[in-house]
Amino acid sequence: MRHEGEVRVSWNRAELTAIREAIEVTPNFIGRLDAREVLRLALKSPRHKPVEFERTLAETLANRIVPIDQQTAMARAKLLMAVRGPKKRPGFQPPRPVLTAVPSVSAAA
Repeated sequence: MRHEGEVRVSWNRAELTAIREAIEVTPNFIGRLDAREVLRLALKSPRHKPVEFERTLAETLANRIVPIDQQTAMARAKLLMAVRGPKKRPGFQPPRPVLTAVPSVSAAA
């Protein structure tokens, strides 16, 4: 069960390393030490499981990370998707199938 103040992100090992390095070169921000600690524990864990952040920390981290390579960009995109949710296209409705009646063939010809 997911709590309202919690965000889970599934990153692979390369993305975890890229985010850790990006945090190291990012200027100081509130929650930087907490984010470093969460990532340190995630990298030490023997199994790959989703990384859990508090929502405010996840929002701050997503806004501060500068994508400098592909892994960082993908990790940031996954974090933004987890924080904001998937984009919804307004007004888009898939076309509905049109059902038509098949004319009956009469045998009296």
